Amino acid sequence: MSKKVSNEKLKLNPIRIILLFIGVFFVFEAIFYFTFQGVNGHLWPFDTSFYFYTPALVGISILFCVLSITQTYYQVDRTAITHVKMGKVFKYNFSDIIYINEAWSEKHKTLLFYMRDGKDRYLAFDKEGVIYEYALEYSHLISEEEFRERFPKAKL
Repeated sequence: MSKKVSNEKLKLNPIRIILLFIGVFFVFEAIFYFTFQGVNGHLWPFDTSFYFYTPALVGISILFCVLSITQTYYQVDRTAITHVKMGKVFKYNFSDIIYINEAWSEKHKTLLFYMRDGKDRYLAFDKEGVIYEYALEYSHLISEEEFRERFPKAKL
C-alpha cells in the first residue's frame, strides 16, 4: 500500500472528467439544437443561431473541464479525506465513516461510503486509488448486517 503525505494533492483521472464534460456538452447541444431549430419548423439546414451557440457551448465546456481537472483533488491523512472541488472544501473524517460498499466501489472505481447519519457519499477514485485504501484501513467500519439493522431504509 503506497502511503501519501497529507499535503500531497491526489488528482482524479482526467479521462473521467473529460468524458463527463463531453456527455454534458452533447446533452446541452441537443437541447439548444431542438429548441432553436424547432422554431423554424425544420432541422436542416442549420439555423444561424447554431453557429453562435455551438462555439459558445464548446468554449464553456472546455473552460469548465480544464478548471475541473486542475481544481479538483483530494488530500488524505490518517484522520480524514479532504475533497477540494472548485474552491469548496469537503472533509470526511474516517471516524464518521461506518460502512463502505467494497464490491460496488471496486467495480465502479468510485468510493461509496455511508456516514454515521446513514447518508451515502460518492468519491471517484484518485489515479492510484489511495482514498479507497485509506478509507478501508482507517475507518471504523461495521458489518453489512449491522448497517442494515441501523438503517433499514438505506439502499445498498
